[in-house]
Amino acid sequence: MEEIIFKTKKIDKVFFMLYLGIILLLLSISWYTYLEKDDFFVFLPMGLIIISLLFLSFGGRYFFKIIVKENKLTIRFLFNIYTTEIEKITKIRKGETMWSGFHKYGTGTKGLIIFAKYHNDLYITPENELLFIETLQKINPQIIFENIENN
Repeated sequence: MEEIIFKTKKIDKVFFMLYLGIILLLLSISWYTYLEKDDFFVFLPMGLIIISLLFLSFGGRYFFKIIVKENKLTIRFLFNIYTTEIEKITKIRKGETMWSGFHKYGTGTKGLIIFAKYHNDLYITPENELLFIETLQKINPQIIFENIENN
């Protein structure tokens, strides 16, 4: 089987607002510290943190990949960060929130949570969810699919 790569969804409003809130909080802390200490270098560590957040949020759109190859599901962000065998996946639940799962690699609020034997739950947001689920079910027809959006 060839390697199939799925992109993640674009950052939705909730994630955008979270990132914006954190960045504004860090900027306000830096500004307050600058006014108190009159030291311009207080912006350096906060600037590095903000640049890292921006890279993770917007760079994730281009560097984050969900890969299905042979019987493995791999999550890659510049390097492999999560791998599981597709035969060990027991259930996929659609419509979960971003607060679900132990491994959170989604960029949206209504994603998929993947339950696998011997692994903690995985939360992802592939761009084409239907194709992703069909691809996994071709490899492992025992996967149970739940859609909680319709409940």
